[in-house]
Amino acid sequence: MAVASNRAATIEWVYDEDMGARHRLPRVHPRGLLLQLYDRIRGRDQLLIQAGDELPLVVASYPKGRAWFGASLQSALCSIFRSLSSEQRAVYREALDRTPSMVVVELRRANACGCLGHHHPPGTESRLARRLAADTGLVVGEIDLAVQSIREWQPLPLAALAAAVAATEQSSRAETSAELEYRRFHTALLAVFLHEIEHLAFPARPEQAVRRRSDEFYLSAMRDYVRVEYGVAYGI
Repeated sequence: MAVASNRAATIEWVYDEDMGARHRLPRVHPRGLLLQLYDRIRGRDQLLIQAGDELPLVVASYPKGRAWFGASLQSALCSIFRSLSSEQRAVYREALDRTPSMVVVELRRANACGCLGHHHPPGTESRLARRLAADTGLVVGEIDLAVQSIREWQPLPLAALAAAVAATEQSSRAETSAELEYRRFHTALLAVFLHEIEHLAFPARPEQAVRRRSDEFYLSAMRDYVRVEYGVAYGI
């Protein structure tokens, strides 16, 4: 799962005794990397999310001043996941059964590589995850999610557009468009969370199979929501 990221450039100046001051070509840095470094400098806060017996205990870690990152994940896990049918939730039962009982989720605006998320293999966990494992005696897993990138991600843009138009025509509520966007973003956040959880549980499983499952999960969740809520199809 990847999205394009903007890049920022800095000019490197040098001094030559014969030619005086001059500059080299711009040194280009991925914008996602700069944002990530900025967030690290600012420090991080944590939010404990208890979303029920089917999901692990989640410790969301996010940059200070970005509390909506944690609140968005909490809504995805405690509201969206619970609203799904038992059949839809069962899609990830095997992976969730093999997931550690506690998972640290590092929430970022974007990843320098452009990916929407990663699972962190054993030995690559953050200081927070290692400290929680030492303090609790539990096996602690860790993933990261690029929240702003997921918010801007449009996995099925034409289907979303068609559903928004149809739902607006069927509903008299002025908030219909905002409701659909809220649901789309939080369902996408949940889908990427579960995608990385599957990688955490089955690190050798091919990306193509994991991606297919999360894509189908997202489509099924959105299709059922717009059908029940607005009586329209999610698609074109």
